Amino acid sequence: MKWGHAVRIQKKTILYAAGVLACGNLALQALGFFYRILLSHFAGAEGLGVYRLVNSAYLVLNAGCLSGVTMACSRLSAASEAKGEWRKIGAVLRLAFSVFFTLCASCAAVVLLFGDSIASTLLGDGRCARAFPFVLLCLALTGVENIFKSLFIGLDRMQYTAMSEVGEQLIRILSVGLLLYHYQGDDYGVIAMLIFAGMVISEVFSALFLTRLFRRSIKGVSLTAPLDHSIARQFFLIAMPLSASALIGNLISSAGAVLLPQRLMTAGLTYEQALAALGVISGMAMPLILLPVALVSSVCTALLPAVTAAQAVGSGKRIRALVGRAISTVGLIGVPATAVLIPLAPRLSELFFRQPLTDGYVALLGVVAVISYYQMTSGSLLNALGLQHLNLLTGVSAELCQLLLIYRWCARPTLGIYGYLLAMILTGSIAFFVNLCILHRKSHFAVKPLRRFGVPLLCGTALFAWTRIFFHAFLSACQNETAALALTILGAGVLYALVLRLLGIRLLRYLSHRIEKPSVPYLCL
Repeated sequence: MKWGHAVRIQKKTILYAAGVLACGNLALQALGFFYRILLSHFAGAEGLGVYRLVNSAYLVLNAGCLSGVTMACSRLSAASEAKGEWRKIGAVLRLAFSVFFTLCASCAAVVLLFGDSIASTLLGDGRCARAFPFVLLCLALTGVENIFKSLFIGLDRMQYTAMSEVGEQLIRILSVGLLLYHYQGDDYGVIAMLIFAGMVISEVFSALFLTRLFRRSIKGVSLTAPLDHSIARQFFLIAMPLSASALIGNLISSAGAVLLPQRLMTAGLTYEQALAALGVISGMAMPLILLPVALVSSVCTALLPAVTAAQAVGSGKRIRALVGRAISTVGLIGVPATAVLIPLAPRLSELFFRQPLTDGYVALLGVVAVISYYQMTSGSLLNALGLQHLNLLTGVSAELCQLLLIYRWCARPTLGIYGYLLAMILTGSIAFFVNLCILHRKSHFAVKPLRRFGVPLLCGTALFAWTRIFFHAFLSACQNETAALALTILGAGVLYALVLRLLGIRLLRYLSHRIEKPSVPYLCL
């Protein structure tokens, strides 16, 4: 016998993987947007504010129980597949489920014992306690779903996660809509409870669907595979810092959500007005301006397994190329898409939510969205490279600074809710800059500021000007808002393609490079 080396090249390209995810995410965004309209119709701004408070508690539990577990599962499965060690994947999956259910049971005990105190003292609204039993059920089912999704992402089975998420969202819209339509009351605690009850129904579908897909489609992975000490050690080295980071970050973010209405009351608003302001920004304005996240997250998710695989085999050149490609792609997609949305958002908000938004408010939201895309991508790259402890440090520091700024700025009558937006812009920008410096130092990728940031800014400026001018021109000519929107977006797309072509950039070709994954030695007889 002798050992040889081989390199296999997947038939899938980054463009293919990103395309599959983008199709699912775009459908998911469209369904999610309709879902937000449904919630705003039945719950109103104040009802969305109460739901946001309950959801802040859910996000804390989700972060503590799942964030590190799913990333460890995704990274280790990608690395194990790159090396051909399929038996280790089963051991990783079993360990992920064991850790999650242990954490979930601990959280459930705390919530069931102290639910009323958590709602009235920590969240500031006793009505939130009614939703807690369904929050726990949703958490347990989401854990099963997300662990399987992280495995599929690590193994480049992107289409499975897309199918699951679209089906889940369809069932969520139907179940939540029927429950709220049947209730039609004005007890916002009951409304929050019904929303989470509908979420539980949709999560049952996802958990069963992904479990079935795993059993039918993933061959060679056994949950009875032995777990060796090295795999467990790698798992916890990845999971613990990420779980700590996500938990602390979500605790601080949730504290901000609870603190915001109180500081707005100090600025002169009533409790109902302050809660409505929270509901508008979290349930209407931000989901509207963050519509491009479907495209941005698709590309980033498709790139991350390739980064992990390249690191697993020590390919520094490929790591540098992929890191630079991720940063560039975020700008080339996120900035122009947000620039088109900013002039249209006030009209779209009136149309879908019957909620007025000022131009200054929307402009700040657009800046927040772009910065969040860059920060999200840079943090994910740090996690993929095994630098989660540094991502923890920057993320937590940014959240703490943001909380302090919310406390100081939102209480000023001259700022109010604008203080919240300015705080997110300042802290997000600093966090991204620090992450970028770390990535440059650790991977030595070429920053190229003009190409990676100047070109997206130029495209965004051109599309913003086009949209701001020609939407009103088309509206005057057509006397039809839908036609004016369609013509404006179509023209913006053509202009975007022309600007990129003039700059010598072909985005589809840029993403069409094959994803090479070196494999471990195979046995030659």
